[in-house]
Amino acid sequence: MPAASLDSLASMVQAARRVVVFSGAGLSADSGIPTFRDGATGLWNNVDPDEVASIQGFLRNPRRVWSWLLELKALVDDRRPNPGHLAIARLEELCAASRFTVITQNIDGYHALAGNQDVLEVHGTIHRVRCHRHCGYASSWDQTASEPFACPDCGAPVRPDLVMFGEMLDEEVFAAAQACSLNADVFFCVGTSFTVQPAAHLPVWAKYSGATVIEVNPHPTSLSEAADYSIRSGASQFFSALCSRLASD
Repeated sequence: MPAASLDSLASMVQAARRVVVFSGAGLSADSGIPTFRDGATGLWNNVDPDEVASIQGFLRNPRRVWSWLLELKALVDDRRPNPGHLAIARLEELCAASRFTVITQNIDGYHALAGNQDVLEVHGTIHRVRCHRHCGYASSWDQTASEPFACPDCGAPVRPDLVMFGEMLDEEVFAAAQACSLNADVFFCVGTSFTVQPAAHLPVWAKYSGATVIEVNPHPTSLSEAADYSIRSGASQFFSALCSRLASD
């Protein structure tokens, strides 16, 4: 992007009291995690999403959903945060005077692994299981738990602690994400197509509340016209350049 625009964004970030990065599946695609909306690729090839990734599918056949999600977890565990994740973590270090929050739709945990401290996972995580009845039981999901099992506290099914198709978001986590968005001064959007609701409302709420909204995406999206800046770039290229500019001051 032009140096003048990068300088302008760096100045905004330096002056911001609160910086938010909102990320989607496109960011983790560079780590080799297949995205559902890119079509039948990788783990999504030759499967019906309703059978392997929906709450209805889980209730019908928990073993099938558990097995497929365990394959996804094995892939996530095998891959690592990519340069885009690392650059966003570096941006947090450079924004030491600001409140910095990552809101992510991704379930892979790569933001925390890269080094971000305040991460809101609005779609949950592939790394934990919990009681389906929300009785309070939760545990890390290790590879030894290869079969569905009953909650040791109440006997209900234990399931991966992520939001499946057909489920509502966790109210507490989404309320925190909404509050961050409404109080943001600078709001970055990266790797998301803005088609999944209600998370797609977050940048709109941020803009209406006075934030500068910056979209970082190689392709136009439904947010492009509304964003204050719509930057045609990958996450690694843009955030690395922004970090270099901030570090030089």
